[in-house]
Amino acid sequence: MDDVKNELSINKQYYEWLREDVLVWIDDGTTHVLSVGCGGGVTEAELVKRGVQVTGIEPQPEAAERARARGLTVFTESAENCSAILTDQQFDCLIFSDVLEHIPDPTSIISGYSRFLKPGGRVIVSVPNFRHYSVFHSLWIKGEIQYTNAGILDRTHIRLTTRKMVSRWFSECGLEQCHVDYRILRRRDKLINRMSLGILREFLATQIIVVGNKAEEYTLQSGVERV
Repeated sequence: MDDVKNELSINKQYYEWLREDVLVWIDDGTTHVLSVGCGGGVTEAELVKRGVQVTGIEPQPEAAERARARGLTVFTESAENCSAILTDQQFDCLIFSDVLEHIPDPTSIISGYSRFLKPGGRVIVSVPNFRHYSVFHSLWIKGEIQYTNAGILDRTHIRLTTRKMVSRWFSECGLEQCHVDYRILRRRDKLINRMSLGILREFLATQIIVVGNKAEEYTLQSGVERV
């Protein structure tokens, strides 16, 4: 595990992805965003350029420092430990981009941070899609999983993630799902998706983006009101 962390610390590109597919779901009137697992803040820096105040949470010190240099206010803490630091802050939007698959209990993280989200605010979750055909091929054809330094089978992932799982997390946290975006990258796969009229998209998408909103009357499934 230490070797993996050291390798990722050296590999700056691991934290430097621009996620334009996430940015498109942030409303124009957004003024304050919380990005949990912001990495080097490349995506969030685009919001800063628009005049949006962005707070980030990033446990990796080198990545956190790069995010600060891009104009973010960053807490160098794990997602599990940082909610107490935010105290009475309120946000228009929460971003969980490629972070929940690294966390043992995603539901508790989403619900914990949702209390800092304004009523009507937006939650954007992006996760790798473990229903992708490459995972099926590895398990059922090859009979083994070969982990990599990035992608669906990233060696640091500790949770399987699918569209239905994220939808269930939203439901359990009292969030209203409003959109799902399937990120299909390969030209051949895009063609297959069109020919199948979208029926196979769950198996062709490498990444799933689920967008939800916090209801004006925000109530967890347990019945505890958190407005």
